[in-house]
Amino acid sequence: MRDASVPLNWLDGVAIGLVLAGSYLNTWSELQRKWWKQDPTHRGRCYTGGLFGWSMHINYFGDTVLFTGWAMLTQSLFAFSVPAFMAMSFVFFHIPALDAYLAERYGADFDAYAARTRKFVPFLY
Repeated sequence: MRDASVPLNWLDGVAIGLVLAGSYLNTWSELQRKWWKQDPTHRGRCYTGGLFGWSMHINYFGDTVLFTGWAMLTQSLFAFSVPAFMAMSFVFFHIPALDAYLAERYGADFDAYAARTRKFVPFLY
């Protein structure tokens, strides 16, 4: 515990930027999908637009970015285990299971989407 406050520095600014960017990626992508799915003409179709055009699981990526920023703000190496665990659980557990479900539900539409879109990190993976 500190006896005096410590002023924010440039690294704290980067961390706050990551928290805001991650929150944006998660929240805005989910809102885009929600609004799209509310249109009855989209019933039974796979949403591939908006931020989900950058990454199939941009919402998960946003969570990972958000909690990486949070870990930076804490200035605790232990706190980095949270976003690291999240990323690993997304990549090795949640994404494969969700992709299998979506492939079964949407068939060729999902397969075409998966062939042209990164899974987790936009432009990389």
